[in-house]
Amino acid sequence: MKKLALFLLLFQPFLITAQQVVNNSLIAFTIAEKDLLSESISYDPITRNFYVSSTRKGKILQRFPDGKTSDFATTEDGLWMTIGSKVDAKRRHLWVCSSGGANLIGFNRKGSNPAGIFKFDLESGELLFKYIIDEPDETHFFNDIVITKNGDVFATHMFEKAAIYKIDDETEEVTLISQEKTMRYPNGLTLSDDEKYLFIAHSGGIGRIEIDTRDWINLTSDESIKGNDGLYFYNNSLIGILQDQRAVVRYYLDDTMEEITQVDLLEKNHPMMILPTTGVLIGKQLYYIANAQFDSFNESGSLFPMDQLYELVILKLTLKD
Repeated sequence: MKKLALFLLLFQPFLITAQQVVNNSLIAFTIAEKDLLSESISYDPITRNFYVSSTRKGKILQRFPDGKTSDFATTEDGLWMTIGSKVDAKRRHLWVCSSGGANLIGFNRKGSNPAGIFKFDLESGELLFKYIIDEPDETHFFNDIVITKNGDVFATHMFEKAAIYKIDDETEEVTLISQEKTMRYPNGLTLSDDEKYLFIAHSGGIGRIEIDTRDWINLTSDESIKGNDGLYFYNNSLIGILQDQRAVVRYYLDDTMEEITQVDLLEKNHPMMILPTTGVLIGKQLYYIANAQFDSFNESGSLFPMDQLYELVILKLTLKD
């Protein structure tokens, strides 16, 4: 009972209201291509290039340090909507989650939805590997991805059985590691610094998998912190992007990483926010998509005209120790 009282005391101040405004983020850069409908951004510390996804055009856009852009990978590589992506700087790879869906130009399949995980060579852009799930009358959706220090990949799968998959970098063997029943619509995921735990944002809250044993616990199911899209481990805490609440929050963990002990609101209702999604941590700075614009469709299903869309805005938030 004391534990519950402490939990309520800690979380009582964290009642996000629609009217709150907390602005700590700065505009890092914009991309003029208004109709990307981007979901993710990743970064290569070697070249200092950013990689930006497009759910609308089924491609990965490459942004160079001088601000110029070019297409890195496209639907010609077999991509559908590009969702989560991560750079493996050591092995010079870009990993991308891609899934079919209505945002994608020309996608009109009914009754099934394909999804895949793709690995590209960062230097040449060559497609090195792909894992595809495409079954009749089944809806599949790979959402986000994280990479271990030795190059193994974990990815979330949202529909047709929520699941976590692992891809071994050396053997390219794909393993289903969890279909935890309380894990609903898994989204962003991140690793603890020691890579002992995998944290997963899902519609029921935030869960944790101990990788060696595959044991699962829910850190919390508190209503105020449901709906995280991007999720990032930082100094024994988790940074979450709450899309529907137009907020970025920090969840402090106890020493066992089993409980959330404090929640800080870092950003709320930034004027550039139109459905913020995911980002990438670069040192102490979180670069994140501010305006995915996924709701910019008419009732007929057509995208708003260009004069009603906005340039893609990447915000930058400096985190405290």
